[in-house]
Formats: sequence, structure tokens, C-alpha cells
Amino acid sequence: MLGMTVSSNVQRADDWVSTRATIIACEQRLLGQENLTNEGYIPPEYVVTFLYSADGQTFKGTYRTNSPQECGHNFEILYDPKHPHKNTGSDVLNKRWIRMIAAALGVITVLVAIWFWGKEDRFQW
Repeated sequence: MLGMTVSSNVQRADDWVSTRATIIACEQRLLGQENLTNEGYIPPEYVVTFLYSADGQTFKGTYRTNSPQECGHNFEILYDPKHPHKNTGSDVLNKRWIRMIAAALGVITVLVAIWFWGKEDRFQW
């Protein structure tokens, strides 16, 4: 064990760097039917786009909120210096591959449920 070093791919949160982000756009997403459902009112959804600088480059991020945000507003985020496009201000659901996997799992679940539901008649004792 002496003289051996252990390497890890885990990065500590305190390795991330703080910077200021600036909101450049805030767009309301239309939900239809004036946001009314059987359960009541659903607040509108806004998609906020912001910019931040890291290592001399400018990066863009987005997040969702239920209230409008003022363009030009600054707020603090953290970014990963090894991968500056990763930041603490963006939504996880804005990542396309996560939405695609979630949609695929939803479709598979529905198909399996339909298949089991159809088999239910054959298994009656």
C-alpha cells in the first residue's frame, strides 16, 4: 500500500468556480386552455436564458420558472472548470438525452402495461 496513489473520477463540489450569469431572455411557454385543468389553475411556465463567461469563453444556460424574470438581472452560479458548459444554473431537464430516455421509458411502460392487461383475460382461474 505504501507508495501507491489512488485516482478517482469524483470531483468535489468545492472544485467548481463561482461566476456571475446575466439573464438575456425570458419567454413564456403557452400551456393552452388558459392554464385551467380539472384540478384548478396551473401557473404559466417561463424559460429563462442566461450567459456566463468561463476561461475566456461565453456559455449559455437555461432554466424553467413559474414567474417572469427581468432581462439584465445578474445572479451567481458555479461551473465546472474541467467542463465549463456544466453549471449549477441550468435545469437537468433541459438536457435532450434525459428527455429522450424519459420518453422512451414512458412508452415502454405503457406498452408493457397494455401487454399485461391483454394477458389478464388468459390467466383467469
